[in-house]
Amino acid sequence: MVELIDLCKKAALAASRKKVDEYEVFMASSIHNEIEVFNGNVESLSFSDTKGIGLRVFKEKKMGYAYTSNMNEDEIDKCIEKAIENSRVTGPDENNYLPLAKDYNYPLQTAGRENLFSAKINELSTEDKINMAKQLEILAKKKDKRISGVSELIYDDSISEVAIINSNGFEDSYRTSSAFLYLGLISRSGEDVSTGDYFGFARCPQDIDIENIADKAAYRSVKLLGAKKIKSQTTDLLLDPFVAVQFLGIIAGISCADAVQKGKSLLAGKMGTRIFSKDFNIADDGTLENGMASRPFDSEGVPKGRTIVFEKGILKSYLYNTYTARKDKTLSTGNAARASYKSPPETGISNFYIEPSEKTVEEILRKTGRGFYVMDIIGLHSGTNPISGQISVGAKGIFIEKGEMAFPVKEVTIATDILSFCLSLDEVANDIKFMPASGYIGSSSMLVKDITVSGT
Repeated sequence: MVELIDLCKKAALAASRKKVDEYEVFMASSIHNEIEVFNGNVESLSFSDTKGIGLRVFKEKKMGYAYTSNMNEDEIDKCIEKAIENSRVTGPDENNYLPLAKDYNYPLQTAGRENLFSAKINELSTEDKINMAKQLEILAKKKDKRISGVSELIYDDSISEVAIINSNGFEDSYRTSSAFLYLGLISRSGEDVSTGDYFGFARCPQDIDIENIADKAAYRSVKLLGAKKIKSQTTDLLLDPFVAVQFLGIIAGISCADAVQKGKSLLAGKMGTRIFSKDFNIADDGTLENGMASRPFDSEGVPKGRTIVFEKGILKSYLYNTYTARKDKTLSTGNAARASYKSPPETGISNFYIEPSEKTVEEILRKTGRGFYVMDIIGLHSGTNPISGQISVGAKGIFIEKGEMAFPVKEVTIATDILSFCLSLDEVANDIKFMPASGYIGSSSMLVKDITVSGT
């Protein structure tokens, strides 16, 4: 961190000597490992150690951006000059200036930063991580004799550091760590083949429960053996948390202010409108305790906090970075996001989730009576139009009869639209799970009423 901050300060000093109105130095470094294992052997092993700087300058309300991975002083100076050159070809915009303290919606948090990074991530060697992945494969294959193989087994970890300095006096940094382990299994019974997967993540690999991953992946794979088609009908859907997360991801995307302002969101013009028929609360919390996307500040230095997007079913806020907030004459919610140092800040989610209830999924299942428990969906992003709202996706799962799991189902198409889906959402359970998706999205099992499913 010391080296990163020193480099950031040198770049800021160089930028301060240029004839610009404002400047921002965003610096990021990342150490990343990825291991893929198949049949007890390492199929691929990759390591990357990247470091780069992104420079944003403002002159006469015009913004310019440039980046470099070369930390040589001459190259940084060239990068600043390139950012200034780029600003000359962009149009002026009255909202083009760096965030000020008056733009903050939340106070800057100093507590909890120690929870973003685990030093234990450095205690395991590459060989240890390979053995961890191999052990997961061995455990999974022992769970059920119908498991015939592994479709994919990936271990991934990273250590990231970010530092930001700007001409408005902001100077801060943080460090994060993460480890991720994914398992996909293939099961066979006669000529019938089924797949299922599961994953785990934590701040360090030692905190990932590989036994749990093996159990869940095996269950999700063998449970759908013998699946059959059903007739087209209108029925209730009980969505597995990871399926629910994917639908919630659509809502997260259209809650971002840039999508709203560009006319790419069905939520445009609906502030204060009831979107859900029931009193569900949905929040984006950049300071969520143990949240994998929690950070002290966003990618332009604005403090993060907990933003209620939907309160008791009513749209209360979009997610803003500084620029989109100024366009709507409001405050940033601390949702500036960058894919890397190679891009200027846009708008994105942090820990976006629907609040769980106190009901168990078993209670909701018994209440459902008859319906379709959806365990997997295919083609959600390609089958969803965020502008028209139409959704058409493939699905598989288990048919529900008399409040119990009856038989596995395949080759089903779910057809609805985003707003109808929201209005049809009837209950949310207490089994919340988070899933990485341009941030982290969390949901419990969901009961959605009267949805059209197409079969035979």
